[in-house]
Amino acid sequence: MSRPDYYKFLSSRANLIEPSPIREMVSKIAVKSKTRQVISFAAGEPDPDVIPRELYAELSSELFKKVRIIGNYSPADGVIDLKNEIAGFMKEFEGVSTNPENIVVTLGGSQAIDLIGRLLLDPGDMVLTENPSYVNTLLVWKHYGVQIKGIPMDDHGLIPEELDKTLSKLSKEGKRVKLLYTIPTGQNPSGLTLAPERRKHVLEIASKYDILVVEDTAYNHLLYEPIEVKTLRSMDKEGRVIYVGSFSKVLGTGLRIGWLEGPLEIVEKAKMAKGPMDMCPPVPMQYLVLEVLRNKVFKHVKERAIETYRLKRDLMINAIEKYLPGIKYTRPVAGMFVLIWLPRNIEAAQFTEILLEKYDVAAIPATPFYTDESGRSVVRLNFSMAKTDLIDEGIRRIGELLKELTT
Repeated sequence: MSRPDYYKFLSSRANLIEPSPIREMVSKIAVKSKTRQVISFAAGEPDPDVIPRELYAELSSELFKKVRIIGNYSPADGVIDLKNEIAGFMKEFEGVSTNPENIVVTLGGSQAIDLIGRLLLDPGDMVLTENPSYVNTLLVWKHYGVQIKGIPMDDHGLIPEELDKTLSKLSKEGKRVKLLYTIPTGQNPSGLTLAPERRKHVLEIASKYDILVVEDTAYNHLLYEPIEVKTLRSMDKEGRVIYVGSFSKVLGTGLRIGWLEGPLEIVEKAKMAKGPMDMCPPVPMQYLVLEVLRNKVFKHVKERAIETYRLKRDLMINAIEKYLPGIKYTRPVAGMFVLIWLPRNIEAAQFTEILLEKYDVAAIPATPFYTDESGRSVVRLNFSMAKTDLIDEGIRRIGELLKELTT
């Protein structure tokens, strides 16, 4: 018997699946690192030395002794005590008053984003995002057959006037726009933060055109300058904002604990959809995060992270100014990322391939984060995971490659 042609069994939806450039680069780094030291500006994760691993070990040891059901399922929407703590967390840190009933604990913020796609998006729907935007959100929502249009940004984040203009044009064309996806603080990949006055304007535009706003707050707690940043959810008077929360960028990406917060009509459907999908989030991790919140450890870890990443950000910016003179780049006040613009005749994908193979430096081409062709020469650099004593050298090597390709 011949081997089956597996491709003929794939669903039509499988044709909408595209690889994540981040995961592909991480795999290449892993292979390269077996034989060479790689300076990595690739993955957007916390520094392992900032994560309080010893504390987690102590708490986990105690939890496995005292929580009899820690090895069993929890409710699909999460341990009730954790939901209570998250509601309190949102009040304390985000200025959002909510109830545990409006919260669904998820496998990181990523599952919350996927749930929103499952519940709200139909094939052919139009979704608006910042341009560029988080590539994995773009990829997962494409699974649902939607059209995605990016809204331009400047140094102050998404441009509300462009949002208004786009919505007006699409409305006249009879196209249905359901929602705007935004990362207003420490945006991924740009590192940009939406200016306070623009936040109010974005909500006014959402009301004007009757669309929902999905606010991804993954980087809200990595703020490096003394500025006040209010969440869109805390400013929302109409219930238009669906809040996606995550502990990943402060407490650790491997914990996989995030949450969705929103109106009961959507949250109840999210619970129904989620149950058959994964039964529940990882119960030991739920209880670990619960203890971290109960013991008021989050603020301490957050402060340590901010101190560490602010230093790394400054080292990266200084190195860019030293080794990449004249290059356009973003200056993040929050988050984990800096974008750099290469000369227009250099493609970011080719540049990062050579950078890894020849110079042992890993970076992510920002091209897939864009909804159009405007990002073909843009590279994303992460500073949170980079080793402090290698940041300068890594940027120097980027400068060396740039000289090689332009002279």
